[in-house]
Amino acid sequence: MAPLKIALVGGTGRVGRHVALEAARRGHLLRPLPRAEFDVFDAAALARGLQGQDVLVSAYGAPAEVAPLLVRATASMLQAMRTAGVMRIVTVGGAGGLAVAPGRRLADTADFPAELLPKVRAHEEAVALLAASGLDWTCLAPAARIAPGERSGRYRCAVGALVSDVQGRSGISYADFACALVDELEARRYPRQLVGIGD
Repeated sequence: MAPLKIALVGGTGRVGRHVALEAARRGHLLRPLPRAEFDVFDAAALARGLQGQDVLVSAYGAPAEVAPLLVRATASMLQAMRTAGVMRIVTVGGAGGLAVAPGRRLADTADFPAELLPKVRAHEEAVALLAASGLDWTCLAPAARIAPGERSGRYRCAVGALVSDVQGRSGISYADFACALVDELEARRYPRQLVGIGD
């Protein structure tokens, strides 16, 4: 396939760095949008950075104590996309909002950390903005535990649900999560869906 022109928000974070490496490894054309030049809350500045790009990838994350910033950032990115004429966005979500059983999210389980609930709410609000945007979006959410590890290139996907093994363990390496994200950029298997990724 022809190289994609990928604009990347959050490229200095743990997920973002691996996405940048994976995209470069496959020959895609990456345009980082660093905070110093492109404030994620400044839609006009972001729009300038998005000109001529095929897709926006957002690995933006906000600490739990300021979790609503994720919602503001998402709204700003969507506005910038419309201005720049970029129609596709792939974002990194959170495991807390993924289903572990019908009608039950990971965040609803007894041992889910209460201090992370604001981040779960923010991620769910961000996905709602994506769903209402009319744009081509996909949100990929990693397993309950994402950690450094080797790139195997193997992972599993579940629409709206947490990926776990038969013992209930849910994990993925940053490298394999990045592999899944770039695979989605290339294959477009899950348009307008929230998808859990795990090993």
